[in-house]
Amino acid sequence: MTSFSRMVIALALAAPLGVALAQPDKPLVYAMYADIKDWDPSIAASTEVNLLSNVYEPLVWYNLPGSKQALTPGLATAWTSNADGTEWKFTLRRNVKFHDGETFDAAAAKASIERVKKLGKGSAYIWDSVESITTPDPHTLVIKTKVPAPVDLIASSQYAAYMVSPKALAAGTDWFNQGNDGGSGPYKVKKWVRGQEVVLEKSDAYWGGWKPNQYSVVLLKVVQEAATQAQLIRSGEADFITLPSVDLVKALAKDPGINVMQGMSWKNTQFLINTKKSPTDNVQFRRALTYAWDYGTVIDRIYEGGVTRSKGVIPSSMWAYDAKLNTPSFDLAKAKQLVESSGVPKEQRKLTVAYIGNSEEYKNSLLLFKANLQKIGVELELKPGPWGKIWDDAKKPESAPNMISMTWWPTYATPSDWLIGLFRTESPTVFNLSHYSNPAYDELVNKGVEKEASDRPAATDFYVKAQQLLLDDAAAIFVADLKGRVIHRKTVKGVVLNPAYDAVNFYALSR
Repeated sequence: MTSFSRMVIALALAAPLGVALAQPDKPLVYAMYADIKDWDPSIAASTEVNLLSNVYEPLVWYNLPGSKQALTPGLATAWTSNADGTEWKFTLRRNVKFHDGETFDAAAAKASIERVKKLGKGSAYIWDSVESITTPDPHTLVIKTKVPAPVDLIASSQYAAYMVSPKALAAGTDWFNQGNDGGSGPYKVKKWVRGQEVVLEKSDAYWGGWKPNQYSVVLLKVVQEAATQAQLIRSGEADFITLPSVDLVKALAKDPGINVMQGMSWKNTQFLINTKKSPTDNVQFRRALTYAWDYGTVIDRIYEGGVTRSKGVIPSSMWAYDAKLNTPSFDLAKAKQLVESSGVPKEQRKLTVAYIGNSEEYKNSLLLFKANLQKIGVELELKPGPWGKIWDDAKKPESAPNMISMTWWPTYATPSDWLIGLFRTESPTVFNLSHYSNPAYDELVNKGVEKEASDRPAATDFYVKAQQLLLDDAAAIFVADLKGRVIHRKTVKGVVLNPAYDAVNFYALSR
């Protein structure tokens, strides 16, 4: 008997006998490839997104592209700004309770944002432009910014924009990291078994109410192997999976009980190059690596055409993308020339690359890269592992590899997220795992941010120039723009693919 089956039986037995026999409350099962790393919603900025967006709520939500309105109310019911976008007024939803019984109001909203800014971790940079937050009354929040800023968009972020109970904020990060939550969302955390699963249950007091056939229990189950995830969804033991390889996707698409949804995405993948560790602290040597990557074969044979070639760090689906950027191409002769001109001694031409070990695409791309590097006298050691350890090691100079795999999706709908999150100078290190620092680049990005809300063409110009600097400095190998993909059992209704959120809205689903 599987642990999943035991849980279903336990839930049925826990209910009144007549109800259990009539309609067992089968959990929705979501197979995720990594456990929750950061439980603190003011800090979490990675694979925790499914937990965050179902347990917590932002002031506003970003709608599917093409919708009549870009944003829809969350914990704010209305919002306005002054003419130059430096003052924003949010009218807050009434009669909302956090899971711990605390009331959501303007003071709670103010405290949530200010704590993010004070901690300065994760995606805190989205609030950099904020100068002050005031609360004229319990249901009004006023945010003033130093420069024009799209605060409505910022408030829709899938990280660092969630409203949190004041009691939970006071309890602090250690309390959160025991598997506790302080949200107001439709689901609350029932149980966490480290490394195995998170059990969410519906919040009976949720302001949005509940309808028949919605899921009362959601099981976020840690399943690190793609083949195992595929087996679980085929058997019906999982309703969603996250890790299938290209071959598995094709096979699953033929299963009459499974839906493979693909569409627009703001995700892309790259290999960040450590600019501070020898020998990749040498810009000529880094450039050689960008010419030794076989872009065409990786896209056509390894991803089998399911992606498109990246041109810089901003994907083609996001504004400020520029197809005219001067990007490297696969050219081993040029790569060898750059290695020789770099001055790096032959005995030091050795690299390490860390990557998420359960990704067949990463592994096969790197095996091809390794073979090509051998042809130009460079050794490459592959170091697969779980994301949490890879990320922690990459932040520290003493344990950081020369290269690291990175698939990125934005906090909210802005190209600055890639440019700030991955490459702007930061201390301590969070996601700038290239350890890249270039004052000229930082200035271009900061100027783009200042212009983003008032003069998008000017912001685009700054962002394009910043991207070219990244390419010239070879801060990463920009590999591919990814398609959005959700794989689920067809028995689950209401699934949509929104590029703004790398998560599934469980509340919108039904049997």
